[in-house]
Amino acid sequence: MAPFTVMVIMEACTIALTILAKTAMTGGMSPFVFVVYTNAVGSLLLLPFSFLFHRERTEQSIFSFPLLVRIFLLGLTGIAISQNFAFVGLSYSSPIVVCATGLLIPSLSFLLSIFLRTTKPDLGSTGSQAKVIGTLVSIIGALVVELYKGPFIRKSFFFHGNDYRVNHVPKLFVFYSAPDRWIMGGVLLMAASLSVSSWNVIQLETVKLYPQATKVASFYSLVGTIQCLVSLCAWKET
Repeated sequence: MAPFTVMVIMEACTIALTILAKTAMTGGMSPFVFVVYTNAVGSLLLLPFSFLFHRERTEQSIFSFPLLVRIFLLGLTGIAISQNFAFVGLSYSSPIVVCATGLLIPSLSFLLSIFLRTTKPDLGSTGSQAKVIGTLVSIIGALVVELYKGPFIRKSFFFHGNDYRVNHVPKLFVFYSAPDRWIMGGVLLMAASLSVSSWNVIQLETVKLYPQATKVASFYSLVGTIQCLVSLCAWKET
């Protein structure tokens, strides 16, 4: 029951963060600035906690070269690439599209594990068949959300019978997005989902190598924040 509860809390926090980010960016904040601020705060909170949580010593040092390479890749795929793409895509679309494309992450992780030969699906088993069907459904659903978008319609104050009038949505409305950038937003969000899927695969192998997961998370969060800061400086120069 505890893992299920934690997953529900995580999803609720993700939805709240998505709406908060869309509101901030609609008000004029750059997605790159938002990513740097949120990860900087997260790193400051997570780093001291990880050392308090993992006080026991391990045979494997986290500062060994193989682990440092993995931490760099975790920061790159899990924070720098995925979050920058995700929040720029969010600024071009809406939180609804973010939630829809986020459902692609398990499917892409499954396909990526097959491609890397870390998983061998048995199409004769019920579990593998369910995974394949779920993958197809999630991909089709994300494409429908991305490609099929009608006008913003609200019930008119002068509603008569079945007559609906299309009202212009104010630009500062939290779910508003320019229609000409909607497709680009979806492409960026799908790229972010692919990056998170790669992060999942790398993280699984890293935790097997170094079991202190909280310490690994704190270090790649710090590295990812530095990478995002570099991308922010590069964006300001352009």
